[in-house]
Amino acid sequence: MRAWILFLAVFLIALPIFYGLNVLASIPAPFDQYFAMYTLGSNGLAENYFPGGKSDFLPGTGILWYLGVYNHMDGVRLVRVEFKILNVTMVGPNQLNAIPSQRDSFYDETRFLLSNETWVLPIAWSVSNATKDANMITIHSLVFNNDVVADNVDVSALHGYNFRIVIELWVYDEALGAFSFQWIGNGKAQVAWNQLWFNMTRISLLP
Repeated sequence: MRAWILFLAVFLIALPIFYGLNVLASIPAPFDQYFAMYTLGSNGLAENYFPGGKSDFLPGTGILWYLGVYNHMDGVRLVRVEFKILNVTMVGPNQLNAIPSQRDSFYDETRFLLSNETWVLPIAWSVSNATKDANMITIHSLVFNNDVVADNVDVSALHGYNFRIVIELWVYDEALGAFSFQWIGNGKAQVAWNQLWFNMTRISLLP
């Protein structure tokens, strides 16, 4: 009899606990809203970004990257990736204030992304034309995914050091009717961008 009373007491105590746990489990967790963007090297890993691991290369050297954009927003989004070439003195994107680089892009690609979809964009590029004048090396044009691009490319660097390719993610804002560098995720302004640095201290194999 005592065992039965003990069992009943334990059951009555445990019942609301199990009920509460079941209610908590049935409440959906808040959806984490974000975009992720990454750049991988020629083998699809976070390595081998430049031939032979040397970021100082000559014009005409072929370079292959893979850009990934992942949509973890709560629906389909229209996104655009913009590519910009800068030197060390030019102002890049400001993460804190969610401001893009003021440099115009030389290349962009646009695509609709489903929720939970990843877009992988191969990027095959090389420097097409560069010149040297005194201590400055200037890049004039690129071959980028089979297109020769010269608009918004001209950039110089002292002795050819510290060029960079900046990649920015822009998202279409229906309220604005335009693409925006920042979007709202989890109630806050968010941005996504990255950059890869390289040098071009020589423009030919000749001294």
